[in-house]
Amino acid sequence: MQLHLGCSEFFLDGLILEAILSNFKAHELAILSAVCRSLRSPAQLAAHRTLLETVRQLQSSLLRHCERGSWIHQLGEWEAVKAANVLWLQASQENIGLLKQLNQDDVQLVKWAADLSGHGHRAQMAQRAPVLRLGAINGHPAFEFDGASVLKTRPFAQPLPQPITLMVVARARGDTTIVDSLGPQSGRFELCHGYPSGWHPSPEICMTASGQDSSPRHSVRGTTRGTGDWHIYTAIFNHKRSEIYCDGYCEASGKSAGPNALDGLSIGCDHNGVFFLTGSIAELRLFACHLPAAQRVQTEAALAHRYGLTYSSAPAPPPERGRSLSRFSCAPRSPARTSEVAR
Repeated sequence: MQLHLGCSEFFLDGLILEAILSNFKAHELAILSAVCRSLRSPAQLAAHRTLLETVRQLQSSLLRHCERGSWIHQLGEWEAVKAANVLWLQASQENIGLLKQLNQDDVQLVKWAADLSGHGHRAQMAQRAPVLRLGAINGHPAFEFDGASVLKTRPFAQPLPQPITLMVVARARGDTTIVDSLGPQSGRFELCHGYPSGWHPSPEICMTASGQDSSPRHSVRGTTRGTGDWHIYTAIFNHKRSEIYCDGYCEASGKSAGPNALDGLSIGCDHNGVFFLTGSIAELRLFACHLPAAQRVQTEAALAHRYGLTYSSAPAPPPERGRSLSRFSCAPRSPARTSEVAR
């Protein structure tokens, strides 16, 4: 290939060109592709290679039915997702620190968990440490919370405004908080099985970013109950566009969870230190954006594959009369509606 730049001529072979283009971002490849016809194909190939590496780093997957636009366009979308991933915790032994214990070699207590996003928002034990339970889910470890243990991040440099996407692989039993904001002075930013409207031993999944100490004025409630089963929970806090997904199934949308911002995370407890998690968390990801549907589905699908959970991103069957199903469904659901007592 020959390039004319001013009065100079440069001759590039395929390997040199590939090495150069591999350092370009999606918007730079798009510009190059638009202004130079001979570089359109090499730019697309470079985008494809970089896309595969970016998705690999995010431990996600590429699904054919989620493809939209060129490789350059898809690379741009995944670059935005990577930049928005401000917190990523995973219960893998190489990414955590353990407390040293005497006479309890069979119990591994988690002192801290590293932030895989690269933003330095690692989580540390508070009050009591969760247990690292090896082989808890599909051969992978998980943080086990016993109703008194907590992990907390440091305060974020600036509270994160909505939209925010929280994705958690967890199991929870009963009236229990999975994650919330940082502390008693924080505005509530909670994902829980709780705030029931009538008595039931296993409340439905609920998200709220409303209020601080009193019961929330705004919340979004799904249908999955806290029965101790593993699920992929995705809560998108985005004012009147808030959504809850469970295993890929949209359980609630189009309603505000409240206007609060997020100053940090309490993992395994609500921000007031009252409602603790009885259950486990294998992985948690936090994105400072409304995660696009294609990237959400592909990330959830990769998590389902990793942890051996049932998940389908195929179009859902026709909705039952009186019900509205999302486009993506994990399994048919027909939860019994039972009134519940106030939390």
